[in-house]
Amino acid sequence: RSAKFIARKQWVVAGADDMFIRVYNYNTMDKVKVFEAHTDYIRCVAVHPTLPYVLSSSDDMLIKLWDWEKGWICTQIFEGHSHYVMQVTFNPKDTNTFASASLDRTIKV
Repeated sequence: RSAKFIARKQWVVAGADDMFIRVYNYNTMDKVKVFEAHTDYIRCVAVHPTLPYVLSSSDDMLIKLWDWEKGWICTQIFEGHSHYVMQVTFNPKDTNTFASASLDRTIKV
């Protein structure tokens, strides 16, 4: 459902309807990591431009922050939406913040 390149690692990261995030080396297509990330469909993944972070959003109404330098552990969970979280993106002007859009008709920063 959602995939992004992580060029500095030569990876592609993908989130799917089976609730798993998969990471592949895009040169060899070898699996780097596969893990269950959410309890419902993953709608979006976003890659931090400089830090080793990936955000994921899901129909479970959560946004999770993953750190690949720590073995892809979830370092933070963000709650607050009351419906599916369809999009998440890092702020290009302030990469310490991100925005999310939900079917609850809100955008949160």
